[in-house]
Amino acid sequence: MEGKGNALFINSLESSSDIICIQEHWLYEFQKQSLCNVLPNMDMFIRCSDTYEEISNFNRPRGKGGVAIAWKRFLTPSISEIPSGNNRIIAIELKSPMKTCIICVYMPTNNSGDSCLDVISSILSMYSVSHRIVIVGDCNGTLKPPRKYNKHDFLLQAFVHEMNLQSHRSEESTFFHHSGMSTSQIDYILHNATIAFLSDYKIHDQCHSNTSSHVPVSAKMKQSNPAISVNSKPSGKI
Repeated sequence: MEGKGNALFINSLESSSDIICIQEHWLYEFQKQSLCNVLPNMDMFIRCSDTYEEISNFNRPRGKGGVAIAWKRFLTPSISEIPSGNNRIIAIELKSPMKTCIICVYMPTNNSGDSCLDVISSILSMYSVSHRIVIVGDCNGTLKPPRKYNKHDFLLQAFVHEMNLQSHRSEESTFFHHSGMSTSQIDYILHNATIAFLSDYKIHDQCHSNTSSHVPVSAKMKQSNPAISVNSKPSGKI
């Protein structure tokens, strides 16, 4: 979400989304209520950069990282938080009408990407037999032809192939560097079901109200009538 100025844009997505996966909210544990205030009609599961390692007020730098999954309250009776993960990976179980595990990811840009893939793989090993899997978020790697200099592209593509994950093929970019010098496609909604499980996959256009360098990616899960709308929301501080 990359800055308090993006709160209004994030709030504008609430009405059209049943489930929203958020990366880089930049909040500390004591600030989590701020996100609840931005999405007042949703319940949520939030992890922050200090969830597992408390940072004193004296040493606290500007917020960074953090992930969250928010959902409309009509889904709350069917949702359980999954304890596995870390401050970059968070997951929920949607128990009905069809068992689904939704994983929100914010992959690192440094060389620790393979350890995060190990965490995701562990969650998949627990749920992939009994549940449909949906992985949503900023993968910091592309499924388009890999860039020779980018290790994460090769890691991500090998992981998607190994886990037999499906993705929507598109040419649009999801990340636009603030300098205007580069763009890339690094935000995805992946799943382990048939292509028909997801419909209306959309990479949204840039707009002035969105101050993030990422644009949302959305899709509908065909497991109920009406379908459940899933949105990967651009990053930024609330």
